[in-house]
Amino acid sequence: MAVPYDEQRLRRSLKFVLRRNVKRLRVIGLIMAALGAVLMLVTGPTITTILLVVLGLVYAVAMEPLLLWQSLRALNPATRQDYRLTVDEAGITMKADAYEQRLAWSTIQRVDEQPDAWFLMITKAQALGIYKNLMTAEQRSQFVAILAQRQPA
Repeated sequence: MAVPYDEQRLRRSLKFVLRRNVKRLRVIGLIMAALGAVLMLVTGPTITTILLVVLGLVYAVAMEPLLLWQSLRALNPATRQDYRLTVDEAGITMKADAYEQRLAWSTIQRVDEQPDAWFLMITKAQALGIYKNLMTAEQRSQFVAILAQRQPA
């Protein structure tokens, strides 16, 4: 299957991988902002309470775009090209002009199915997105059959 480079799909995959950290940062940020607001009501506005509220809001709102930007910036430019994806009983092969990578099914920790894609989790911070809209109905059913046969890591 041919997989054309698409910045939106890349962003979607990165957001999927970052989602656990972003959720934690949002919760921490909201707690910081709430604590700062309560302290501000009790003690009045001080530099510490204002800073606590501002930093809490930054953690709750601005960290996802920052982490996404940082992740995009850190990617090797060679990964930003079209590639050919082959899936078989042994694993997955990605082949582009600049690289070729083979992943055995044993390297996949779990598969997380979303409405638009399957995310093959290699580590907690690394996933391969297999997007459904790039596959025919027959390819999707073959892929599901292969997933059903694989041995979990």
